[in-house]
Amino acid sequence: MSSDAFDLPLLVWSQDDILAHRSGYHVLADYLPGSRLVTRRADPPGGSALWQTRIARRFSFSRWCVAGSFELEKKIHRHVVGGFTGPIHYLWCDRDLAFLDLLTHFVRLPLVGTFHQCPEDLARVIRRPSALRQFAAIILMSETQRGYFLQHGVDPQRLHTVLHGVDVDCFQPVSLEPPPDFTVLSVGGTRRDYAQMRAVMQACASDKNIRFIVLAPEDRAHHFLDLSNVSYRSRVSDDELRHLYQTCAAFLHLPENATANNALLEAMACGAPVVSQQVGGVPEYVKADAAMLARFEDTATTVQQLRTLAADRGMQSAMRHAARRQAMCHDWRRVAEVTTQIYRQLS
Repeated sequence: MSSDAFDLPLLVWSQDDILAHRSGYHVLADYLPGSRLVTRRADPPGGSALWQTRIARRFSFSRWCVAGSFELEKKIHRHVVGGFTGPIHYLWCDRDLAFLDLLTHFVRLPLVGTFHQCPEDLARVIRRPSALRQFAAIILMSETQRGYFLQHGVDPQRLHTVLHGVDVDCFQPVSLEPPPDFTVLSVGGTRRDYAQMRAVMQACASDKNIRFIVLAPEDRAHHFLDLSNVSYRSRVSDDELRHLYQTCAAFLHLPENATANNALLEAMACGAPVVSQQVGGVPEYVKADAAMLARFEDTATTVQQLRTLAADRGMQSAMRHAARRQAMCHDWRRVAEVTTQIYRQLS
């Protein structure tokens, strides 16, 4: 084998409708070498198949496995029996890995897993953390996850922090000049601090030049219904979402905790300045010239940051350019280059 040759990976995941199209970690597969196996992320509607899935899930590596996860492992097994000998890369290992680690350990195939969840969620989701020591490589979304894996005896040399990417060709600005109105956008529902979001928006109620658009699940609308400065939306098309990113004056991101976040990167790729807090992996993804970060749950500072940004169009312009530059550093092509180097190390 030449120095440039390496065993091509098998990229595997179950796909749902939430992380579809050009959002989500699966887009990385478009830029990686190797082949892929994908199943639908769903359980059977009922009957004996559903009961079998529930029983299997009680013993799986991840508590979040669904029928699609088990079907995925059947397909992988057929590839291995058919002679596949390269790395097997679970793109969402913390939700899809069921029992395949037992097979890869027995046949000595390199197992690679990308883990997306915060440490406290990993502790809740992973049933067999001792199996982590068998992985050839573990890809982290944030340095905040590292301690969990070290705690369970994973060799530090097998841990690789490769930050999440974004499709900078799909998500790009129409203009990097500040929009005429100062509209602040917030997108997403996973682990968002809705009480904090409401407090910030309520404190800005007297600022007639600051308006908010919140795009989140329908069952969270009650947090904002009585706020006249908030427009709440639950479902938009991909084109509408991109338009919201492109036309907002700032992106407000207030998670309870986080590793990576699709919406944060997509907003930056469209040129939106970020107003967020120093929580989880957020500081790893945004830098000072494109973001204003308060301490966790510091409502007063977050409100003041919004007011400062709203009053200074020169600052808005500079931060919009910086946001786009920072997003380019997360281009999926760059992420793929680093990930491919991990495969090379396993050959």
